[in-house]
Amino acid sequence: MGKIVAGIGSSHVPGVGRAYDLGRQESAAWKPLFDGYTPVKRWLEDEVKADVAIVVYNDHGTAFFFDRVPTFALGTGDVYPVADEGWGKRPLPPVPGDPELSAHIAQSLVGEEFDITMCYDMPVDHGLLTPLPLLWSHDPEWNIKVIPLAVNVLLHPLPSALRCFKIGQAIRRAVESYPKETRVAVVGTGGLSHQLNGERFGFLSPEFDREWMDRIISDP
Repeated sequence: MGKIVAGIGSSHVPGVGRAYDLGRQESAAWKPLFDGYTPVKRWLEDEVKADVAIVVYNDHGTAFFFDRVPTFALGTGDVYPVADEGWGKRPLPPVPGDPELSAHIAQSLVGEEFDITMCYDMPVDHGLLTPLPLLWSHDPEWNIKVIPLAVNVLLHPLPSALRCFKIGQAIRRAVESYPKETRVAVVGTGGLSHQLNGERFGFLSPEFDREWMDRIISDP
């Protein structure tokens, strides 16, 4: 039977991926951030030992644009190509999928009345790729299979927080009903502060952030 064995939250700021690609992990500016991922990666590889990671993220005009934006788009392919973004294509291998588990999740979600978009061809951008090499190895190939789940956070109407919570519950049920023994980690990417310009650029509220993260667990 399938089993969810870990849940991880991570930033997907593109500058982190750029710093990683340029080998700046030991620089004074970046070392504190990268050092924070080291024990998490060790924990995932030594203890969690997931077979598949379901990565919940938002696309940045790579697989979709404003002419067509699905509310929830589930990757169902064999492999996901690395997208070419503003700094050029990242030096990472294509991301392997698990089409059998993807198909099962899709069937289960549709059975629970989630009208998802199934994507057999789905390039992935920094929303998925920024955290991936910080959590798993890719030399010479990835040691994890990935199922992308892109959520619309760009074009209104957006899915409500309650709807996102409910699809998370439905994904758990889908994984746990999968007949093949599979260990699954769930990764949610994004940012607690994402104001890119204006008066609140760079604004942080650590007290609110901690309360928000605590309540996701204790009182969602």
